[in-house]
Amino acid sequence: MDELDRKREYLVKAARARLAEIYSFLRRLGVGEAAAEDLAQDTFLIAWQRASRLHGERALKGWLHAIAYRCYLQHREKVRTQGTVELNEEVVEAGADPGSDQRLSVEVMRDALRSLPDTYLHPLVLVYWQDLSYLEAAKVLSLPVGTLAWRVHKALKMMRHALAEKGWDDDLATHTPRSTRTTDSVGED
Repeated sequence: MDELDRKREYLVKAARARLAEIYSFLRRLGVGEAAAEDLAQDTFLIAWQRASRLHGERALKGWLHAIAYRCYLQHREKVRTQGTVELNEEVVEAGADPGSDQRLSVEVMRDALRSLPDTYLHPLVLVYWQDLSYLEAAKVLSLPVGTLAWRVHKALKMMRHALAEKGWDDDLATHTPRSTRTTDSVGED
């Protein structure tokens, strides 16, 4: 068995574990159920085709998110003429991060997230809900790490402002992502 076959075998095993994670990521970006299923499958098809580019098992999570994000951008471009992409309830399911303050209702949090432009929403989703390190998320979005960190900071500030306008006293200012990792290897795509 050669190196490419080993990588593909690893992808098949990983697909079982990561498919739901990629699907969830796409849903949180605002993709509908059927489209998210298709895009998640497309992600793994592309990963299979480009398996030689995977640089170690540690890099898989970020690499798959990068492929999924590119699939999402292509999908978004296709639907742009049909209107805006809706933010799904899955983004703020009960007990989900950011913020350990469970007083925030799903609707209030969803409204605050809807107020964010994609430029700030996408980094926030990757870091807080997908648990990618800043380095991994920066590579997914093709941004310098400092820019990504600034956008996450700005997104949280914008959310605090949106929540304050609705009378919610939140603790987003003190909340940190589940992952405080700033470095991880990410496979090249």
